[in-house]
Amino acid sequence: MQTVYLREVSSVQWEELQQAEEKEGGALKGLSAHAHVELPYYSKFLLIAAYLATTTSNHLLGPKPFPLNRLLAIFYSVVDSRVAPTASIFSQISSLVTLQLLTQLGHDDQLDAPKYKCAVALDFIQAISRTVNFDIVKYLYDFL
Repeated sequence: MQTVYLREVSSVQWEELQQAEEKEGGALKGLSAHAHVELPYYSKFLLIAAYLATTTSNHLLGPKPFPLNRLLAIFYSVVDSRVAPTASIFSQISSLVTLQLLTQLGHDDQLDAPKYKCAVALDFIQAISRTVNFDIVKYLYDFL
């Protein structure tokens, strides 16, 4: 088996896992806690696309919110194969929100134009990019 698929857990289960890790002394702080998460192939590209969509040339402004259609447009331009817009892609976006790798802004009833922010740092995105042989630096304004 080459891909490990994520299992969603309840918030109570997640808190119990976090408390158990802290007791063992191996707790990871902040966004580095996500470094051990294995994502499905297209979720990695969705996260890369989200980082590109949320990054501005002026990092002092912080991450910029972006609509779902911008995320999908960037995703389809960076993924190396043709991917149909299926329910699987949309469920992977929901999983990234559940894992707090993406943040959904606004209300849940905004079905017409939900907005998101990428909640991970550049070093995490670079690590994810290496696993799919994607050169993220080539797409970032600050490194040109």
